[in-house]
Formats: sequence, C-alpha cells, structure tokens
Amino acid sequence: MPNITLKQQQNIHRTVLDNGIVVIVVENAAADIIASRLFIRAGSQFDPPNQAGLSHLVSAVITKGTQDLSSIDIAERVESMGAQLGADAANDYFILSLKTVAADWFEMLQLAGQILRSPSFPDAEVDLERYLTIQTIRGQQEQPFSIAYKQLRQAIYQDHPYGFSVLGEEATVSTLDRADLEHYHHTYFRPDNLIISIAGRINSEDAIKQVEQVFGDWQVPDTPLSKPSLPSPIAQPCQVTTAQDTQHHNGLLC
Repeated sequence: MPNITLKQQQNIHRTVLDNGIVVIVVENAAADIIASRLFIRAGSQFDPPNQAGLSHLVSAVITKGTQDLSSIDIAERVESMGAQLGADAANDYFILSLKTVAADWFEMLQLAGQILRSPSFPDAEVDLERYLTIQTIRGQQEQPFSIAYKQLRQAIYQDHPYGFSVLGEEATVSTLDRADLEHYHHTYFRPDNLIISIAGRINSEDAIKQVEQVFGDWQVPDTPLSKPSLPSPIAQPCQVTTAQDTQHHNGLLC
C-alpha cells in the first residue's frame, strides 16, 4: 500500500451533496490540467441475461448526442478545447472521463452534465455501435486466448453476470435497441448513484461549487436503487476444453 503523507491527505477533499452525489477533489497545481472521472454504480453486473452487453452499448452511444447537441456538436466542442472525453463500462461501474486545461474545465463539466443527464441515443448511432460490437465479438471468437478467458469466467461465475463479457453475446446484443438504452439510463443514472472524482489545478471549494451548478438540481427518484447480487463460490474444481484448429494452446488456471 502506498504511503500517503499528511500534506497529500490535506489536498484530498470528499463531499456529499444534498442529492447524494459524492465529490472527491485532489488539489494538484503541478500542471495546468484538470482531469475528472464520473462513476455511475452500474456496469454489466446489472445487465439482464437476455440483454448482456447493454451497459457497453450505452457507453458506446452516450457521447453521440444529447437533447440539445448532436454527435458532431459534441466532437467539435471537445476538439476546440483540445480536451479529452470518453465513456466506458466495466463489470461494476460506468465511467465518463474528461481531461482539459484548467481554463476550460467548467465548460467540459457542463458538457459532461448534459451527456450524463440527457443523452439522446440517436437510432443511427445505436445501430452503428451495435454492429461494431457484434464485429468485435465475432473477432474475439477467432482468438484462442479470448475463448479461454471466456470459459474461465463462465466456469468461475456460472450464470452470474460476471461470467459474461462486458461486450455481451452476439445473440443478446443484436436484440438491443434505443428503448433498452433509455431504460438503462433512466434506472441507473441518478445523483445518488454518482461519484465524481476531480484532480488537478483547482481548489476544492471551486470544484464543489461548479459541480453543484451543473448537478445540484438533479433530483433523486422515488424508486430505490437496485442492489447487485454476489456470485456463489465454486463448489468443486472443473476443467473445460475447447478444440480449435491452431498451432498452439492457451490454458488458464484460477
């Protein structure tokens, strides 16, 4: 575990807003840059079995349009600031990442707010990203290591969502549409399910004030948050073998 000095501790600030958003600020004036990651407690562990890959598809499309901005508008704003913007999904979380010079930080935060709160999920973008995801899944089926890793996950976690790739399966991804993405967003994208980490040339007071300006009016829904299910441990050792026409073999142990 890395040692954290008292000075470093003093530069780390954690605040919970009235609507449940957790804000963590790390003050670091070494460079004129501010980076932030916005975590939603979601991810593929909440994908229904018949919709495996849903969280990934949300992450692939969410930056492609909002109620007020097209995908081109978003791309041009990010490019004009020389900033970085990206989204991704893992087993346990969804993440929106951004990085920019300090002078453009608030504008990027406002853009992130629009993306998280009011994505439009354009049909054309959903169709394109669904197609690209399926092509990636097919490509992995030709890679021995990917096949071995998939078998290892399924052997360990069985029918739990951890047993499936975040990308999902071709059979499940091919059925996903815009309505599915909108339902996922409506269910999990809420202020009491959001953690915002900020690091760079900014003091904690300014950072929290700006987060409140962008997200402070976001209301908590009446519905309770879903709780993830935990996978059951494997009772007995097992061995899974798949024959492939290749010149080498891959084996994974856990």
